Amino acid sequence: MDYGRIIDESFGYTKDGLAGNLGTWILLIILALLPAIPIGVIFAFMVISLMAGTAPNIPLFVGALAAACILAAILGSFYQGYMVRIYRGEDTLPAVDGFTGLFSDGIRYLVITIIYAIPVLLILLVSMGALILASLSAGPDIRNIFALLGGAIAGIITALVVGFVLTLFLYIGVVRFARMGKIREAFNFAEIRNTIGKIGWGPYILAVIILFVIVILVSTVLAFIPFIGPVLQVILAPVLSIFSAKYITLVYDSQENTGDLKIPAQD
Repeated sequence: MDYGRIIDESFGYTKDGLAGNLGTWILLIILALLPAIPIGVIFAFMVISLMAGTAPNIPLFVGALAAACILAAILGSFYQGYMVRIYRGEDTLPAVDGFTGLFSDGIRYLVITIIYAIPVLLILLVSMGALILASLSAGPDIRNIFALLGGAIAGIITALVVGFVLTLFLYIGVVRFARMGKIREAFNFAEIRNTIGKIGWGPYILAVIILFVIVILVSTVLAFIPFIGPVLQVILAPVLSIFSAKYITLVYDSQENTGDLKIPAQD
């Protein structure tokens, strides 16, 4: 696999699609910010309540925050639905239109992501639950404390490993979903393994690691830029998202035969 070519083509695709179309860039920034609105409103009300000297109703706040998170995930479906269009393998950056289609694709993408995340969440819940129960019964002995910490760390490491493995399947599964239009294709593990086998497990894993490194490095650099760092993160969010989606698309298409997956006709 030519990693340099994939990086160059992903960057070129992103640059050509956004630099020459400011309207698309602005619309994507707006779509990326939509999920922050409900959560921001909840915290704004809490700050106003504290400034007024009113003690916040914790159960009400937790319930409102949970509802805001659900609404944020739903609003984020428009943005994720746009990434699904990129996974379909179009040669040029698609227009930001057909919001009903974006929402439909994004909601299904959200469902796929949640299902893939369930094993990791279960591991973390079991690990944290066991830690809490053990801490309640353990004494102040330092050996007990180290044992508890060791168990928690082991649970986190297990969750990270399982999460990475599931991510390998998720990327290929999402491309299959995007190109065949069926959620079940995201869980067609036999075909997903077959696709990864054609790409090569080693090259594919390395390609995913390279993508992680690029995204983490860019995000870290932007986070450490004083004053304008957060603004740059918002402005460049579509750049990183489009680059990542195109990168995964090119990695997928590096397999020898993709004849079984056709880009569905768009209404």
